[in-house]
Amino acid sequence: MSDDPAIHVASTAAVAAPASDVAIPLEVIAGKPGGTVTIRPGITTLVGPNGSGKTRALRSIQRALRSRGEEAAHVRFLPAGRTGPVERYRAATDSPGVGSNQGEAFYGDISYRSQWHEIESVVGDVINLDQRSDLRIKVETRLQQLFGRGIDFQWSQRGLAMSFTAMSGMARYHSGLEASGITQLVSLLAAIYDDTIRTLIVDEPEISLHPQLQAFILEEMEMVAGDWADPGKKRILISTHSPSFLPLRSLADLPGIVFFGGDIDCRQIDPADGLLLSSKLGDFVARISLSHRQALFAERILLVEGPSDEIVAARTARLLGLKIEARNTQILPALGKGEFREARKLFTEIGMRVTVLADLDALADDNRLVNDFSGADGAIAIANAIGHPSLIDLDSKLRSELAGLITANAVAIDGVVGSYPYWSDKQDPDVKRRRCTLAQLLTDPSAFTGVLGREMTALATRYGVLLHGLEQLGCFFLRRGAIENYYADTSSGAGKPARASTEADRLAALTPVQLSAEYPELVRALRCASPGRNIDESVLLRARLAAALGAIFQSMEPGSTDEQIEAMAISVLPAIKGLFNFHNATNATNANEPAVRVELRSKIFNLTGFPLTVARKNNLNDAVGQIQPA
Repeated sequence: MSDDPAIHVASTAAVAAPASDVAIPLEVIAGKPGGTVTIRPGITTLVGPNGSGKTRALRSIQRALRSRGEEAAHVRFLPAGRTGPVERYRAATDSPGVGSNQGEAFYGDISYRSQWHEIESVVGDVINLDQRSDLRIKVETRLQQLFGRGIDFQWSQRGLAMSFTAMSGMARYHSGLEASGITQLVSLLAAIYDDTIRTLIVDEPEISLHPQLQAFILEEMEMVAGDWADPGKKRILISTHSPSFLPLRSLADLPGIVFFGGDIDCRQIDPADGLLLSSKLGDFVARISLSHRQALFAERILLVEGPSDEIVAARTARLLGLKIEARNTQILPALGKGEFREARKLFTEIGMRVTVLADLDALADDNRLVNDFSGADGAIAIANAIGHPSLIDLDSKLRSELAGLITANAVAIDGVVGSYPYWSDKQDPDVKRRRCTLAQLLTDPSAFTGVLGREMTALATRYGVLLHGLEQLGCFFLRRGAIENYYADTSSGAGKPARASTEADRLAALTPVQLSAEYPELVRALRCASPGRNIDESVLLRARLAAALGAIFQSMEPGSTDEQIEAMAISVLPAIKGLFNFHNATNATNANEPAVRVELRSKIFNLTGFPLTVARKNNLNDAVGQIQPA
């Protein structure tokens, strides 16, 4: 237990809580107890209606943590009004009818630099970004990937100014003209990735952020959330009104949520509570999804067949690092192939790009879904390129040929597909035979032998051409049958959501290559539905290092000191200050060939290739190309 009477390590009679758990009695109104919040490693989320005490609870927690010795210097609080100091540069706040001065906002005097962490607004984070080149890389990489923006800072007599550059046209403009959501994003990302902050408290992080961008910020928080005592990790506390900021994916996440409102001050589930052992509750939590509410905010939709497919697809996307929410994509479950077609029509009509991942019965039983995509933009060109007037024409020929083979070889085919784990025995035998035969020839036609085997193999090749054409249009089929045919656990005792949740947990141990091998159609559908490059911080880092080395080799002498070498680089490219350590690595036996050894100074990147030694004669692009994501 702590000696502090206001704060103690949480414990229960049944199970002792981890030492890093901290229970804080709240005092939301002076002199009146307000319940207790237990902060655990990771993210603690306060939810409840307006006026229920969440903001006052965060302030109470801030005061308590700042009395805890070593922790006190590492607490950062961002209130809901964090953009207030710069809003006067965006609107007529000083006097009626007087707007901003062409959007040029200023973020505090130079004397604030040593106290930036005490400034509870975006001003503190912007000042910190100006001083931390490594943090700037973190933030600017994400701005470029998400919005095509770069950032820059300039000091003047009026204070620090931040400007943005649109990468598409290289147009530069003041931050007061930028969307408030992007200013919020800059502040949040800087605080999230600052390794000197060990406890980050944010009131309403969703302010001004688009729903998919909210989900992205939550993922960024989860990347660094952990025990404050672990290097590179921090505790994060948020209060929110947004479902996008509710990190609830399984029962294990429930103890991190604090509920405000009603007749009590707050409620929080104890990890030792037997309620968390309920399998039915686990199934319910696994089915909870934001997709239904957020779909109309998205630009792209991935339609999957039911909640089981959604659970597996969402987990796979996270494991692949696709950040589909940040790319404005939503996974949306539909109830059967009939709903696919209607949903696709709706979303297409309102201008969204729709990708479909359907069970194989949508291909085996009829041609309606293929017919829909056969009429999509670009479909005729794809069909003509493979020698057919349309995709529906090719589908009809293949469907007829498959039906003929099944009719002529029913006994032999039943011997091969009779035990195929696809549909139950309750189905019509002709339907099951057709579906299982198509699944078998698409996954392993070598199971058929003799003349039939050769015919099935040839048919499988032609089906592959059709499916490739459809996938170019965004129409994917699970070639093994249904999502359950991909599970490692083939038992069928548990309900579908429970099995999907178990499989999703198993996928967490797989590498991206293994995921692609086990779920090829799903992975391709996810990539189709969420196009874009993965976030790669090494791109900006390589560019800046190459520019710095170019400047160094223009002026470097064999006897230049390390300090002189760094000054050469910073004089040309101030943005690299604090990123690297430069050392004179000129070989004493070859003094005419200056060389530099570069070490990465910042600890917040996970990159390979350092330390790096480069000589003047080396091609700089090839040399810095060794720096890659780990």
